[in-house]
Amino acid sequence: MDIYYEQNVVNQNIDERTKKTKTLVIAKMICLIIGLFILVSSALLISFFWVFLIMAIPFFIAFWAIGYINKSNNTEYDYVIDGEFINITAIYFRERRKPKYKIRLRLVESVGVFDSEGYKKIGHTATKKHLALVNYDDEQSILYVLYNSDKGKHIIFLEPDRGFMIALRRCVAAITVFDKSITELEKRLTQKESDTMSVVKKAVDNVSSSKRSAEIENAKTEDDIDNTSDDTVPEKIDNSEIEDNDKQ
Repeated sequence: MDIYYEQNVVNQNIDERTKKTKTLVIAKMICLIIGLFILVSSALLISFFWVFLIMAIPFFIAFWAIGYINKSNNTEYDYVIDGEFINITAIYFRERRKPKYKIRLRLVESVGVFDSEGYKKIGHTATKKHLALVNYDDEQSILYVLYNSDKGKHIIFLEPDRGFMIALRRCVAAITVFDKSITELEKRLTQKESDTMSVVKKAVDNVSSSKRSAEIENAKTEDDIDNTSDDTVPEKIDNSEIEDNDKQ
């Protein structure tokens, strides 16, 4: 089936966290430098090597932890449905891309909303769970996909839009795969898309209105300048009156 759909899951908080990201990068490098300094210092006092190593370990752990937190805060995702697979790519710091998951659609067993009775029934059957989303607050908009893999049953949590759900329904033939909670999710996604379009339309109308107002103001200004120029033109002097005055 020739179906292709791509969804970009944008992390709106990245721009707001710019200062925090820079601060964490600096803190990460400081931890690394201190850890390395302690290890190098142990070379001078080899008899106390284990003491220095124990002192350095917390800084290396902090280095790893800060890096993990910083990367998680600056992660976005691309979902691609190509008719046979769901391909999920992680994007770090809006620069580095890394393929993360590849799910064969014919191995999908169940699809539904995280905050649903359906998930409570099948959630415990998965041997491993994966997260591929940026917004964790709205649990009613989080999609779970239960699928078979080489290592057993896995569940992945996604943040779909309406187009993704339409493409997914077209690719997954078995209707029984979809939990009844999907219907409500699709209604919410449709409403969300409608609200977004209304906001965009309103913004476009405001821009157009501002442009028209600016053009009207510019036209008025030009008319005022033209009228001012007309008022300041000197009156034409009758040469015959000047000649009569000279004769007298």
